Amino acid sequence: MTAASNGRELPLLELTKIVGARHVLTDRASRELYSRDVYFWDEAPLADAVVQPGSAQEIAAVLQVARARGFAVAPRGGGVSYTGGYVPARAATLMLDMLRLDHIHEINSQDHYVTVGAACTWQQLDEALRPLGLRPALKGPISGSHATVGGTASQNTGSASMAPFLSLEVVLADGRIVHTGSAGIAHGGAPFSRCYGPDLTGLFLGDTGAFGVKTRCTLALEMIPAGVAFASVAFPTLADLTEVMSRIGQSGIRCHMLGMDPVKNRSATKVGVREGLKTLAGVVQSAGSVLTGLRQAAAIAVAGQSVLADVPWSLHLTVENHDQVAADHALDALRPLWAGRGQDVAPSVPVALRGRPYSIRGIVGPQGERWIPVHGIFPPSRLAQAVSDIESLFRRHAQRLSANNIEHSFIVTSSGPTVLVEPMFYWSDVVGPLHARVLGAKFDRFAHHQANPTARAVVMELRRELAELFRGLGAVHSQIGKYYLFAGNLQPDTLSVLQDIKRTLDPDACLNPGNLGLP
Repeated sequence: MTAASNGRELPLLELTKIVGARHVLTDRASRELYSRDVYFWDEAPLADAVVQPGSAQEIAAVLQVARARGFAVAPRGGGVSYTGGYVPARAATLMLDMLRLDHIHEINSQDHYVTVGAACTWQQLDEALRPLGLRPALKGPISGSHATVGGTASQNTGSASMAPFLSLEVVLADGRIVHTGSAGIAHGGAPFSRCYGPDLTGLFLGDTGAFGVKTRCTLALEMIPAGVAFASVAFPTLADLTEVMSRIGQSGIRCHMLGMDPVKNRSATKVGVREGLKTLAGVVQSAGSVLTGLRQAAAIAVAGQSVLADVPWSLHLTVENHDQVAADHALDALRPLWAGRGQDVAPSVPVALRGRPYSIRGIVGPQGERWIPVHGIFPPSRLAQAVSDIESLFRRHAQRLSANNIEHSFIVTSSGPTVLVEPMFYWSDVVGPLHARVLGAKFDRFAHHQANPTARAVVMELRRELAELFRGLGAVHSQIGKYYLFAGNLQPDTLSVLQDIKRTLDPDACLNPGNLGLP
């Protein structure tokens, strides 16, 4: 059984024999849902079928069929990205819906690693590890209620190091199944070490699925620190905030930092009652003791998020250490760095994020506005210039933004030697089927929004201008996909090596063509 599609015969019978008839979707609604992410890709073709494999072996068989029949293959995880990483680049594409590969295969408390299916979400992993006093040594993205571990491995996580990925199981375009790191040892191999010969694990990290399909991931684990201290600081200017972030980054004290602008400060006050109760429950559960959790939750309830309503710029700090005394001392050592520049306010934001680290609510604005970000990752020395240029761009386009009721904001985050700067846009526009699926019942409030192509065009133009601005500053990016310039941004010899790797692993260019700027 075959079906004519885009000039090629869709091998439905072969696909259904591999994964079962109910796991091959060809209706238009499914193809539209699975072929689009949070951004607008109106000109991109739809996948010809959505295939839902249940194992690496089934994926290998699907890839062999696709290659023989001349189809491209695009793996898709949680789907909440916005750079076209799985959006079809050409007709005759099969979409691999990875969500059946969501099992937690091994939690090794003694050797401190965990092996999960690529579609395991970060929230699912967190809930399994927390009762053991463990967590991944890599923090997942805030969209971790839907974002998957395999998706993060493909896209990278922004300013965080990817070193905690120890091993991967990867299916290549020709159907070979590869295990990286110490898991690749023929006899008695276990995924406890990434370092064994050339770093094959690193080869497939950040490839956006262009080199192979990740089916299992092994992550290093760490104990959840017993001590954690929080602070929030209000600043009158962005220059003050970025200067303090740079000072903290140079202090040698490990600290997670989140900087927010006036718009994000105001939106932090718009949390519904039900959302607030969930956050407070999470705070109690995440604390080292019930008493501590109740105290922290009470502090949020008393202060609320309204403490930020009139704050121009804010910085939110989370400091961890082996016990509470050490965490408090570390935070106290940082306080002189903002003395005279900022004023302490109730740390409701970092406490709440600690209690409920994952949320998907942010893919629309507080009133259901369409949302889209763009980001750049910089060394701390370039932070001030980057944010100054961003503010200058927004000032140049202030009239156009206002005329189209487009609101903009940005955040600055850092957990180590790099800083991620992420401007974002909000405007009234149609909310699509992906948003409906992710938001569930919340979507009903936003379903009436009408298409707004004029404002959308302005957003798309300014988002591209920001991406070019970042490129001029030497930024790098996670989630490169089909949006950020990559191949064309590399030195010629570096690009030729990348192209050689692609040709070796995927000679027919059937894996996510167009990603990374490669065929």
